[in-house]
Amino acid sequence: MDNPQPSYLHMLLVFMKIGLFTIGGGPAMIPLIRDEFVEKQKWIKDEDITDVLALSQSLPGVIAVNASTFLGYRLGGLKGSLVATIGVVLPSFVIIFLIVTAFSASGLDKHPNILKFFDGVNSAITALLIAATLKLVPYSIKNKFGWAILALSLVGIYLLGLDIAVIILTAALLGYLVTKYAGGGSK
Repeated sequence: MDNPQPSYLHMLLVFMKIGLFTIGGGPAMIPLIRDEFVEKQKWIKDEDITDVLALSQSLPGVIAVNASTFLGYRLGGLKGSLVATIGVVLPSFVIIFLIVTAFSASGLDKHPNILKFFDGVNSAITALLIAATLKLVPYSIKNKFGWAILALSLVGIYLLGLDIAVIILTAALLGYLVTKYAGGGSK
């Protein structure tokens, strides 16, 4: 962490900003977290983003909440985790409440322009995820073993149709075995 602990109000506002502009779930917040926490606030480093992702995706629950809780804890302990969680959830809660209230009488299917809006948002989220992934590759894949795991994972998911949980568990087991018995993989 480059800067001293931020105030809880500052943390709340930053997490609310992330929660407000994260349309599409937890993975969609990765580019926003990186931009806000690494580039603007300098609270964490690029290497830390991969830890946040690994931890938040491996725990049960919503990725956005897990990531925010973890980051909040790193920045401000237990109070920081509560502030971060509230900050990231509150905007979504308010927005969903307003949408449900506004469309409860007429139904969303009678508003095709809104559905087109969300189609456009989904396309933008895909582009943001690709950009964030490309920026994080140097911090995530450090040797030939890492590249092999990436290639095998892609084959397993897209060609063999394996469940992602199976891929994650297999990759973790292979990583453990290589680290323990082969000295950490080849460079």
